[in-house]
Amino acid sequence: MFHALLWTLASAAAAAEGPKESPKASPLLLEGRWVLDQEGKAVRPREFERGLQTSALLTRGDLLWTIGDQRGEWPWALLAIDPATARLRWGPIKLRLGDPPGGNPLFAEYASIRNSDFEGLAADPKDASVLYGITEDKRQWVVKIRLDEKSSPPGAVIEEITALEFPADLKAYRDDSNYRIEGIAVSDDGRTMYLAWERATDNLPRIYSLPAAEGCSGKTARPREVPIPFAAVAPRADKPSALLNLNDLAFLRHGGRPLLLAIARDQERILVIDLDEAKVKSTLDLDLRAPGGEAVMWVSPEGIAVDPARDRLWIINDPDSIRGNYRRAGDQTAEGNFAAMAPLLFEMKLSAVLK
Repeated sequence: MFHALLWTLASAAAAAEGPKESPKASPLLLEGRWVLDQEGKAVRPREFERGLQTSALLTRGDLLWTIGDQRGEWPWALLAIDPATARLRWGPIKLRLGDPPGGNPLFAEYASIRNSDFEGLAADPKDASVLYGITEDKRQWVVKIRLDEKSSPPGAVIEEITALEFPADLKAYRDDSNYRIEGIAVSDDGRTMYLAWERATDNLPRIYSLPAAEGCSGKTARPREVPIPFAAVAPRADKPSALLNLNDLAFLRHGGRPLLLAIARDQERILVIDLDEAKVKSTLDLDLRAPGGEAVMWVSPEGIAVDPARDRLWIINDPDSIRGNYRRAGDQTAEGNFAAMAPLLFEMKLSAVLK
């Protein structure tokens, strides 16, 4: 009885202290490749623009697709990357506004915004010509995009815009609108959208779900929280002060179980989220390097894409570096492709995450 009481008190004390950093294998080292234009040159920053500003990623056939962020050279334009060369195959593919179904007023509102803040991109598994983008900063929308790949380069038309309304008590970290909705994924049956809320005022992210029919209805949609206990995720041992955030999602099914893979920018790790058990099943810490193995001060990975059939996983970063923190470790100022804010594309085996 006495020993049982001691065990109970010790367990309660441990729970109160929160998750512990646990010894893990060394972070997985990945060397990136510079993402360059069709001619092999970096798309350099200007006074306001920050180069390509890639903060989303998905696979379609033999290409990777991303979309320009609000400070990108081509905001709200699609970019197609050849993963074999890390060069642009297509882009910028500007999004044209179609005829608003039912006179949707959000089309006029979209047209009034010079640089919509796209942060996530997902493909419809049941219709290869349909993509879903999400915007974060100025508005929180799901934007349905239809590709026309008969032309060269392809065309892209916005077919629908749906406003997202989250619970009133959900507030962004530091009340900053850039810590809101960051990632989108669609289940393999095409019925459910999953949305990543980057970080709330309690320093933790959220996962929300939404019937896909509601997400492209043109009417205000109200996502519902998937209760994932992110507070139970131990901090990264070698980055103990890095808070947890979610910056992109990818859906897949492994062993028959539905999973979300999430990329966490600040902690530079991949989270494997089991949707059946509603928990973070595992994490994989990353050591993301520039070509040649050069260490990077601020990698900022913000896009993740998977191809289970080919056992591939890709990550892309968003090198928006207002303070000059995107640079080679040890350098005082950015040089070369760091100064050009060229994104980095990383590739690995998907099975290394799912083992």
